[in-house]
Amino acid sequence: MKNMKIIITFLLTLFALSSCVKEPEYSGDELEARSLKAWIKKNRPELVGNYQEKGGYYVDVLSWGDSEATATSENDFGGKPIMEQDTCWVFYNFTGYDLDGNVCATRNEVIARMQASFSDRTHYVPYGNYCGKEEYYAIVEGSYLASRNKIKLSEEYVASRPNICRGTELMLRKGSKVRLYLSSTIGYGADGSSTEGGYEGQYSLDSNVPMILDMEVVRVVKNPSDNELEMVEAVVKHSNEQSEKTAWHQIENKEDEEGETDGDNDTESSTDTEETEGENKEPKYYEGIYYSNTFTPTESFAHLQHMRPDVEGLGNPYKDTKRFADMAEFDKKLWKILNEKFADKIAETSDEDAKEIGEDNSAMIWYVGRFLDGFIFDTNIDEVKELAFDEKDGGGSALTYSVSSNKDEYISAWAYGIPKLRYGRWGAIITTSGYAYGSTGVAASTSTSGGSYNAGYNALANLYNYYSMMGSAYYNPYSYYNYYNYYGGYNNYYDYEETTSTIETEIAPYTPLIFYVFVEPTETAGE
Repeated sequence: MKNMKIIITFLLTLFALSSCVKEPEYSGDELEARSLKAWIKKNRPELVGNYQEKGGYYVDVLSWGDSEATATSENDFGGKPIMEQDTCWVFYNFTGYDLDGNVCATRNEVIARMQASFSDRTHYVPYGNYCGKEEYYAIVEGSYLASRNKIKLSEEYVASRPNICRGTELMLRKGSKVRLYLSSTIGYGADGSSTEGGYEGQYSLDSNVPMILDMEVVRVVKNPSDNELEMVEAVVKHSNEQSEKTAWHQIENKEDEEGETDGDNDTESSTDTEETEGENKEPKYYEGIYYSNTFTPTESFAHLQHMRPDVEGLGNPYKDTKRFADMAEFDKKLWKILNEKFADKIAETSDEDAKEIGEDNSAMIWYVGRFLDGFIFDTNIDEVKELAFDEKDGGGSALTYSVSSNKDEYISAWAYGIPKLRYGRWGAIITTSGYAYGSTGVAASTSTSGGSYNAGYNALANLYNYYSMMGSAYYNPYSYYNYYNYYGGYNNYYDYEETTSTIETEIAPYTPLIFYVFVEPTETAGE
């Protein structure tokens, strides 16, 4: 009994002493960092040695990059490391996940289709992001840190991947692909993911949650303005060389009596020419904008050669697994639609009567707006909407346009180009972003109207999703019926209000555009 009292006293003393020990205190960021480290140790232990001190993240190398990549122009860095360039823009493909593998953002069309977030109006292409010495985080901070610093790799990790890794230090460059494990401090932070416009994936990332970011470097350039000008000039040059007559005409920048130009920004939009005192002035032209008043869908267009992957320097056609799997076939359908819709209107006006619109007149126009890779981002032609976006609601109508009334409502490329086109005829305008949406572009967005699905529908949709991903080994087909009936059976499956989502297509900063324009044979009534 005496011994028992001694033991109890001893234990109580230990308890009292332990209760006085202060528990360690960690900030929210510290706790998240410790949690991420614990997750890496458990799930990706081979990456523990790939911890990056600056930023506190982990790296898995998927592709080293092409150090021998040839520069396509003076503006292109080819295979040179990003971090060695004082000023540069990088075009990335990326997909973001939470630690469970749920997609919260993607620029990949195939992944978007798998996540049921795909939109016909979404342009799934690499994202251009400034990545010079001055810090700028258009994607997430982690992408910048990985691009602007040497990535340290453990010797064990490198030895286990001889076909990928070429050393214990990686400098990202064209062709590099990495998987980054980021804390929220260099990820989406306290706001969580807020991606829209078809890029969002199926799940949103909550605030203050770690993420996984797959990132591929597609191209590195010095200046995005020079990059898009090269694209436009390449299209124009190739088209004019292939045509028997000039396909594209540069727009003259006329000076007024005071010597001021008509342009919005003389410094950026005009090409200087040497002038000799006492001689006639050489004409000046707006740089990066051209028009064609001979464009017609009835011919094979040289200006569409920029969509050919076999033409050096002109880029590749846009691809997805359905609509644009073959751009040539898509264009055949497009030309057929345009020919059939406007053939009679063209016949209404003879060549002699097809006068130029000019700046003082108004016109009713139909248009198709495309990126240089062929993707259609906007049109007011119903048949083209159905072809490009699978939209069958109709409502398309000709747009009334005049420079005097609508100059400030639309991009300046229209103010310069449309007056050069002719009534009752097709025309085209190609322009850099300086006369369109500039350095800001148009952000992708999603607006939703209508009701929402009931619990039974959502549960069933989720079940299908998991079943397709995990396979029948994880889900017995018979359990599906029990799960399904639990939420109300067959009737509830269809018990929902229709929800309509409208996507506004992203027009990225420094993006050149091309417009096909048909002008109604007569001026707008009353003008």
